[in-house]
Amino acid sequence: MSMKLLRREFLMGLGLATVLASDKTESMVSGTVPSSAPDLTLPVNNLLSLMRMQSTLGNQDQVPWHYNGMLYFQKGSEQPIPMVKIEGMESYKVIPQDDGSYEILGNMLTFFRDVDSGEMIRDYRNPYTGKVNKVSPNIRRASLGRGMNISTMGSRPTSFIDQMPDKPLILDWTFGPKTVWLHNQTSYPPGLTPPRVQRMTMFAPLDEFLDPNNLSLSTMFTATVLMPWLPWMGMDDVEGHTLWHASGVKLDSIDQLPDEYSKRMMAEHPELSRFNLEEDTGPVIYE
Repeated sequence: MSMKLLRREFLMGLGLATVLASDKTESMVSGTVPSSAPDLTLPVNNLLSLMRMQSTLGNQDQVPWHYNGMLYFQKGSEQPIPMVKIEGMESYKVIPQDDGSYEILGNMLTFFRDVDSGEMIRDYRNPYTGKVNKVSPNIRRASLGRGMNISTMGSRPTSFIDQMPDKPLILDWTFGPKTVWLHNQTSYPPGLTPPRVQRMTMFAPLDEFLDPNNLSLSTMFTATVLMPWLPWMGMDDVEGHTLWHASGVKLDSIDQLPDEYSKRMMAEHPELSRFNLEEDTGPVIYE
């Protein structure tokens, strides 16, 4: 069996059984593909490349991202209206599994800012309800067994693997002259209130991507998200939903977060700046 694989797959927990089970399938690759690129018709190479783009194949304590953007009011086919600016952090802890998959634990914290002044806000005068809302940050935590399982058979919340079908991990890659980018979509557990979709594109330098010794790439991203009104908005009876657009960058360290954001995080939510693998943080809150 002849395959072109990224190096280190066995060192990083991908055993022979996983590789042999990853048969070639129709790839989703466009652009001019370098001859030295990994064979992306193989789910195992999609898995390893996704891990390098999103998080790491190394042993870092955590892989943080910083992002900002805008949250819009969206009603039917009407023009979206900016509601609040967003700024956040999402950080990942990678746990290799015995079966060759990875569990990614995630801490997420999003603060909200005024559209015009850019100042962080704790109250929001809601033009759609006439009320003043107390603004709560968006928080998500996942402890062991409650993260995202990523394998050659897909990316799914660990707690819901039995409810979500296997599907070979073949992703949508594009190669440019100096950049490679990946279109990907978040897999949400069943039963959540619609609409619920996140479409993300991650970008990395091509020379880094082609270097198999680089286990965590200098990735940037941009994403669009559709989801229901946030609980603090008090808009359950208002027709429509939120539309988010955000962009961000992978950091080398959580210490690289901007000062204002970092100071508030450490003052109000210091537990999100690290991972405690002995702690069970309870079910992940998606709503």
